[in-house]
Amino acid sequence: MAESTFSKISWTEFRPDQRRLTTGAALTGAGMLVSAAGVGLLVFELVRAGRSWTGSWEVSPGELASRTLHQAQTAAQAGREAWRTYEEQAV
Repeated sequence: MAESTFSKISWTEFRPDQRRLTTGAALTGAGMLVSAAGVGLLVFELVRAGRSWTGSWEVSPGELASRTLHQAQTAAQAGREAWRTYEEQAV
């Protein structure tokens, strides 16, 4: 079996510049901190704007959710009753 090119590489010659690696790691860490701060600011502003917007509604989101849940329950009950009535008529 022929020897691969990969095994012929002398890895002792691979010597990256430690100073550049350290600088790159430091810049990456700083960039991550800046991006995390940016994401935090973005989320904060979206939440603030959303709360302000929903606060100006005449009906609160909780009340809208309660009404919609009641409508869904009523529709489900009507569907069950219609199905039972249909089954009784079919038999």
